[in-house]
Amino acid sequence: MRHFSISGIALAMACAQLPAQTLYRCGTEYRDTPCPSGLAVDFRDPRTAAQKSEAQSLTAKEGALAQQMEKARLHSEAVTAKHLQAQAQREAAQEKKRATDGKAADRARHTEEPVVLKAHKTQRPDVFTVRSAKPHKDTSPAATTPKSP
Repeated sequence: MRHFSISGIALAMACAQLPAQTLYRCGTEYRDTPCPSGLAVDFRDPRTAAQKSEAQSLTAKEGALAQQMEKARLHSEAVTAKHLQAQAQREAAQEKKRATDGKAADRARHTEEPVVLKAHKTQRPDVFTVRSAKPHKDTSPAATTPKSP
């Protein structure tokens, strides 16, 4: 980082010593040669040396703060990833335990009670069956007395 700031300062000083050139704005681009309807633009930095050094020190401070923030973010993401991974492992272990407990309960249930499967009646919608009505039961006292031979 320090190597880049020293080279940046050296470059800025070298550019300040160059003779001033006139730049022309031609539409949406800038040229060093005049063009039809081009406007001459003053591109020199109007700031004082103190203002420039203050801006550079502020930029360096903000860069250091940005690096600290990035380091904190990466650390936070790593901690969160570890927590999520641990939670996923706990949930997988609980699910495996539930499945194992469920199989054991099924085995115990099957050994206690025999399961009898009944055959289902097949319905045939194309067959129509008619049955006569059942005879009515007589509930009178004479009907309930035993018959003699």
